[in-house]
Amino acid sequence: MLQSSEEWGQRNNALMESLLQLINTYAKFELGKGLDVGCQVGDLTEQLSILTGQSWRGIDPEIVEDKTTANGTPLVHGRAEEIPGGDAEFDCVFLANVFEHIDPATRVDALREIRRVLRPGGVVVGQIPNPYFPIESHSRLPFMGWLPDGLKRHYWRLSPAPWGLDFYTVGIRTLTADAKRANLPLIYRQNFNYPLEAIPQRLRPVARLLKVPMALYPWSWQFVLQKES
Repeated sequence: MLQSSEEWGQRNNALMESLLQLINTYAKFELGKGLDVGCQVGDLTEQLSILTGQSWRGIDPEIVEDKTTANGTPLVHGRAEEIPGGDAEFDCVFLANVFEHIDPATRVDALREIRRVLRPGGVVVGQIPNPYFPIESHSRLPFMGWLPDGLKRHYWRLSPAPWGLDFYTVGIRTLTADAKRANLPLIYRQNFNYPLEAIPQRLRPVARLLKVPMALYPWSWQFVLQKES
């Protein structure tokens, strides 16, 4: 039920290729700077630096000491609601599979903080998983996102995932509403599904059967938010 290292690599490649198209379409690098929020170990941050030719920085609450990737991309401690950066410092913020991990009480504040560090006309490009997809993406369990929070913790014990229960059930409608409250409106969205090569072997027969309905009810959504010029 979990991706192999090769499948995980295919997953990251597919994610980057799709979101890079949105960055190339919507982001105008007047300052030449981008920010990856929730960068983890910085794999995607480094790819962003290489593929866009711009200066990117990654932040993550799990980073204890500032460091750089092998390519020299800086990774520093930070949270979406407390970004280490100046006002209007970045052209683009990357928010891939992160929004669902932000505490609901601070989600609007986080988006306002992201808006603060974006220059006028800057954009947020990101992805959010569909929590109501039949196989929930974090737990790899059927219909996990449909359960009340209390039952989720019990059900999680069946998950093959090595990580803990650290996400909230939140979809594109909530993101859109919260972004509007933060004065960072949605300007584009699209459905997104990973290719078969990125899906665990045991799930591929199911993915083949669901190919048509998944086009309408996807694994995840990709989006672009924009700060007014």
